[in-house]
Amino acid sequence: MFHQLRSIARSSAAATSSPPPDEVEALLDLVFEWFSSRFSPQRAALASGVFHYEIDTPLGVRHRYVAVAQGTCTTSGALEGTPDATIGVALSDLVALAVGELKGTDAFVGGRLKISGDVFFAMNWIEWFGSRSGRPPGSGTAPA
Repeated sequence: MFHQLRSIARSSAAATSSPPPDEVEALLDLVFEWFSSRFSPQRAALASGVFHYEIDTPLGVRHRYVAVAQGTCTTSGALEGTPDATIGVALSDLVALAVGELKGTDAFVGGRLKISGDVFFAMNWIEWFGSRSGRPPGSGTAPA
């Protein structure tokens, strides 16, 4: 999964032309499956909240939600409740963030990632999902 996402990030395939809707949805599913695999229940402890992603794709904005509660993480395309933070990002940048090709802080400072709602809650993403490293779970080393 990691290597497939990294290949997509490096080829910029996520940003080119207008892929069929099922390809965009499959890519989003892959990204959020990857995020779920990166979730650290120990780091999230008993915290809870909902991240709302507004992803700008060649087919328009798509939405994904990541809910954290009592050491669990679930993702979905439908909102149940009010999100604590909304994160706006382009699909190509989302893929690059997922595999560590782009740092969240760099994307935010450069205007490529926008956060609304509880910004401090949004900052938990790095700690809970370890997205800074882009390493596959359990690898212990940087990806090749």
